Amino acid sequence: MENSHINESILSEEILEDQKKNRIDHMTYLPDMEDIGSDVMDQVVSAMNAYDYDKYTKADVKRAIAHDIRTPEDFAALLSPAALPLLEEIAQAAQEETRKHFGNSVYMFTPIYIANYCENYCIYCGFNCHNKINRAQLNDEEIEKEMAAISSTGLQEILILTGESRSKSTIEYIGNACKIARKYFKVIGLEIYPVNSDEYAYLHECGADYVTVFQETYNSDKYETLHLAGHKRIFPYRVNAQERALMGGMRGVGFGALLGLDDFRKMLLQPDTMLIFSRENTRMLRSRSPVRGCARSSTMTGSIRWMSMSHSFSR
Repeated sequence: MENSHINESILSEEILEDQKKNRIDHMTYLPDMEDIGSDVMDQVVSAMNAYDYDKYTKADVKRAIAHDIRTPEDFAALLSPAALPLLEEIAQAAQEETRKHFGNSVYMFTPIYIANYCENYCIYCGFNCHNKINRAQLNDEEIEKEMAAISSTGLQEILILTGESRSKSTIEYIGNACKIARKYFKVIGLEIYPVNSDEYAYLHECGADYVTVFQETYNSDKYETLHLAGHKRIFPYRVNAQERALMGGMRGVGFGALLGLDDFRKMLLQPDTMLIFSRENTRMLRSRSPVRGCARSSTMTGSIRWMSMSHSFSR
């Protein structure tokens, strides 16, 4: 049947009416959101707007490949269109850099969704609050059973995920999941809705080691058109989540963009820019905190990122 693949709930009158009331200013903090007064967002957006990838030449790319210590400027060149004819050389350099630091080791972990309730309306996401899907939330017994089963395979790191719903997946609920996970795993990561620094401190006390928050896109204008309702709509609160996590004592933070929403070159550059600015701004807070950088991207891009950032962010 024609158009049978379309999610009709997205086109409903209910959503259209909801948008008239709830499409609030995406740059204004809500009352329960902590404003830490950081200038990281301004610096990141400025760097994004200033990035002109068409200015780089094949010679710039070759210089970046040849450098022993690669800078963010080198990474900008490696992302440019001028790098396309040199992908094989980039891949070989990335492999050499990876093996220098990790050998042939493969580090594995697994994610586990403990709930999929969500209060956001992100138009690209199947979890969005208007989508009519089955929702579930594991109880303590079910979480324990899943953790034990995963641990029995030999994995030593777990990433706990929820949909972004404070009312369903409360901080206490997530903290309890961390306490259960601590019985089975050496490293515990979280990919949940952004929270305030005191809440990150609580989750760290419960056993969480690091936090990953995907900004999806660092273009605030594009962001506004994609995140129509819910806490996730507030752009600056999400941008500053990693810094609040470090303030709360987390040992590491992850960044990322969802490729395909906007200019992929500028989006791939931004997680690395965030690494630089967040590390500088939190040096006095957590001088020994390793910062983890990641993006939803290909293995090739991940390797390029490691080439660019490994020296700046070695432990």
